[in-house]
Amino acid sequence: MDIWIDSVNTPNIQKAVRLGFLSGVTTNPTLISESNENFEDILKGLLHHQEGPVAVQVVSSNTADMVQEGQNLFSYSTRIIVKVPITKNGLEAIHLLGRQGIPTMATVVFTPHQALMAALADADYIAPYIGRIENSGADPWMVLTAMAQILKNYKFKTQILGASIKTVEHAAKCAEIGISGITVRDEIFEKLIEDNPLTAQCVNKFAEDWKNVNTPLFA
Repeated sequence: MDIWIDSVNTPNIQKAVRLGFLSGVTTNPTLISESNENFEDILKGLLHHQEGPVAVQVVSSNTADMVQEGQNLFSYSTRIIVKVPITKNGLEAIHLLGRQGIPTMATVVFTPHQALMAALADADYIAPYIGRIENSGADPWMVLTAMAQILKNYKFKTQILGASIKTVEHAAKCAEIGISGITVRDEIFEKLIEDNPLTAQCVNKFAEDWKNVNTPLFA
């Protein structure tokens, strides 16, 4: 399963790169706005500090403007994946961008039928909001499993990138179901890589026992 980071925080992105498992970066209008940085400078940094794709969301609500924004983003860098909300106009924009060879990610996806429509419109990725689906009272794992089965049934190229991951258990469950990847915020990324207390306990015991070994190999 691929791990993306949902962040514009350069140090965290660099840390993920050093660990060797970062597949890409996702952003959204809120993250961009809260950074209080120049939009183009953010894009430049995200593209510079890691080698994967960067998903950037259009902000208009009508089809023509969504397509224009998507074209502008892809012209800025062919590593940009255009995120498009899964609205009626968004579906049309996904289709039109796909016909131009511009990769897209259908975002704020909540139901299996939305996943189907996005795949039929030729989206490269869909981003179901796992945590928000759960908060709505629906079972996110039944929803996610249904989405995965639909894509498998019809051999769609569309990949599922789980978003709104609220816990490490969410991340593990996504891996268990077998979706293509997840994108996680900075705080969840830190929890995914932090030391487990039981692991730390064993490591400390090994270190203590090793004091009785005399070898030049580890000098």
